[in-house]
Amino acid sequence: MATHIEHEMTSCLSEMERLQAKMMELQETKKKQEAEQENKTNNTEPNMAVMENWLGSVIGERENAKKAKKHYESLTKDTPEENRREILNLWRIYNKTGVWASPSSEPLFHIKKYKAPDTPSQFMIDYIEATHNLFQIQQKRIDALESVVAELSAKIEYG
Repeated sequence: MATHIEHEMTSCLSEMERLQAKMMELQETKKKQEAEQENKTNNTEPNMAVMENWLGSVIGERENAKKAKKHYESLTKDTPEENRREILNLWRIYNKTGVWASPSSEPLFHIKKYKAPDTPSQFMIDYIEATHNLFQIQQKRIDALESVVAELSAKIEYG
């Protein structure tokens, strides 16, 4: 009986140690997430990076679309019927997705496969959050400048 109780106590102590280690790990994860969020709300660089990446992808897609259109036009001139069918299939894929890629690629702005087709993609969520953070940073800077201007105005009036 005593060995059973000792075994239960040992088991409970090891479980407590495991849970304590898990709690420490979760606290570290929470600190990292809070630091990342604070960095986003205090610095413009991570927010601007989201917008720069978006701009780069849009420019790249436009260039690819222009190349694809030229390629399409060159292939449709004096081509056999088999090639025209393949080209039309590619054109249909382009018209459905907006990019010259497989239809399975993730949409940039909205996810249409859900019941509500206006569900934003992860990129749009990140983009909106980055824009919001930039406005908050600008507002903080405006408030700081207004307080400096108020102090200078007070010094000029009394000085």
